[in-house]
Amino acid sequence: MKSYLVITNPSSGRGGGLRRTEVLRTHLSEEGRVEVVETTHRGHATELAANHADQVDRVIAVGGDGTLNEVLCGLMSTGREADHLPELGFLPSGTANAAVRAFGLGSDPAEVSKRLVDASAPPVDVGMVEYDGRERAFLLWFGAGYDAVVIRALNEKRTGLMGVSGLLGNAPNVVSALARYDAPLIEAEVDGSPLADCSTVVISNVQEIAFRGVLAEGADPGDGALDVVGVPRAHILRLLALGLRMFTSSLSSAKAVEHRLAQRVTLRSDGQVPFQLDGEPVGTLPAVVRVRRGAIRLLRT
Repeated sequence: MKSYLVITNPSSGRGGGLRRTEVLRTHLSEEGRVEVVETTHRGHATELAANHADQVDRVIAVGGDGTLNEVLCGLMSTGREADHLPELGFLPSGTANAAVRAFGLGSDPAEVSKRLVDASAPPVDVGMVEYDGRERAFLLWFGAGYDAVVIRALNEKRTGLMGVSGLLGNAPNVVSALARYDAPLIEAEVDGSPLADCSTVVISNVQEIAFRGVLAEGADPGDGALDVVGVPRAHILRLLALGLRMFTSSLSSAKAVEHRLAQRVTLRSDGQVPFQLDGEPVGTLPAVVRVRRGAIRLLRT
C-alpha cells in the first residue's frame, strides 16, 4: 500500500479546496495510508513537503499553481535525485491552474483519485532560480519584466474567475500596471551567449503557460532544456499585441522576439526588474536560471 501526504490550501477555490480534499481523502484511504495537512501561511507547503520527503511515497498538492510550486520547492530543497523523492501529484483548486493544461492533468477529484492508483510518474525537468542568496524551483515558467508586472497585478486584485475570463476581468488593473512600469532593459546571457537587450524575458519549461497562453510551440518539459523568449522594449499597444499572439499562435513565433533553448540563463539590470515563478511574484533581478533534467516524478492523472 502506498502512503500519501495531501497538502491542501484551505483558502483556494474560495473554500472549494477543502471539499475537493475530502473527496480525495475518501477515495485514497481505500488504497493506502493518507495524511492530510492544511497550510496556514505562505511557505508552509514548502516546509511540509521538505519535512516529509523521506516519509511518504507520494505528495499531492491541492490548491492553485502557487501551492504546487511551494510543494515542488520543498521537495527540491532536499537536494535529492528524483528516484529518492516522493512522486508529485496535483489536484487543482486555484484560479489559473496552468499545470493542468500544461501536463494534461485531470481536475475532478473522484477521477483523479481513481487514476492515482495506477498513474505513471515520468520524470520531468525543473527550473531552478538563484537570487539574493536563495534558490527556488519552478515547474511551469519564469518571467521577468512585463510578464511579472502582469502577474503582480493579477495577484493584487483576484477576481475569482478562472482562465481567460479571470484575465479579462482584471484587464483595467493589468493595463494600468503596464502603463506605470518604466521597463528597464534586461541584460541576459543564454548559455554564455548574449541575448539582445529586452524589456521582458520569459523562460518556460512547458508549451502552455497561464490563461492558455502558448509561449513556445513544442516546448518539452522532458528535453533537458528551457525555452527562452526575449521581448524587446516597445510601446504598450505593441506589447498588448504580442500578448494577444500568445492566445492565437505562440509568443515565440512573433518576428520581434528572440527564442532560444538553454540550460543556464543569467539575467541582470541596472533598474528594478521584478520576476515571478509559476504565477507568483518572487523578487527582482539579478537572477540565474538553470534546468535540472528529470528532477521530479510527476504523476499523470
